[in-house]
Amino acid sequence: MPERFLGTSIDFKGQDYQLIPFGGGRRICPGLNLGAAVVELTLANLLYSFDWEMPAGMIKEDIDIDVKPGITMHKKNALCLLARIPSH
Repeated sequence: MPERFLGTSIDFKGQDYQLIPFGGGRRICPGLNLGAAVVELTLANLLYSFDWEMPAGMIKEDIDIDVKPGITMHKKNALCLLARIPSH
């Protein structure tokens, strides 16, 4: 979740117009609920299915969470993580 929404009670399915890309009222995106469910399920599967590691020599303080300004949020510097298949 973007930092600007932390500590707020914004509901992306409600009438909060900070999330204007999804529209509101009668013109709200009809695929909003499906899209949110698909993103949540995909992320859950990725987190469950892999062991995540940082590349060799990288520490957690090296992670840059800055974003470029604009309508959509793009990271200034790409996040690089290694997905490993867990050994059972």
